[in-house]
Amino acid sequence: MKIKDLLRPTLILVLICVVVTAALSVTNYFTKDTIALQKQQAVETAMKQLIPNGEYTDLSGERSFYSAKVGGKEAGYIAITQAMGYKDYIQVMTAFDITGRVMGVNIIDCADESPGIGQKVGTDQVFQKQFVGITQTGEATDAITGATISSKGVQKAVDMAIERMQQHLAKGVAQ
Repeated sequence: MKIKDLLRPTLILVLICVVVTAALSVTNYFTKDTIALQKQQAVETAMKQLIPNGEYTDLSGERSFYSAKVGGKEAGYIAITQAMGYKDYIQVMTAFDITGRVMGVNIIDCADESPGIGQKVGTDQVFQKQFVGITQTGEATDAITGATISSKGVQKAVDMAIERMQQHLAKGVAQ
């Protein structure tokens, strides 16, 4: 076999790879702002589900801890945390009343978890509602059958949110 016979298909394959990579880069460049806007809108929608009619103020400067006021009165707090699930990080939004009690949990992102099993943490309302009323980390919760690691990831993210809320309350900021 001649070197020309090997070199030509190799160069064609490299050229195809360069063209496809360039096309993906251009697509990413033109869609990144739209994707970021859609993610922010999803976060805002989730906030409104947890504390309706709220005016949200970012207390962290990192878009991870918010105060919510309804009618000018402090209504609660929202923490956004993430913890490792089965395949990737699960992003969780946890709402608290002004005393630090969990009011609700919303799974913002679990798209990379196992379809049909691990992704149930994002859709199973019974699973999510079991966190309501929790005030301390490590309180026992039931995992979704077949999605134990994903469930533990959500539990860890909620525990992280509780720790963040406890730090906030310890500062004496919440009344």
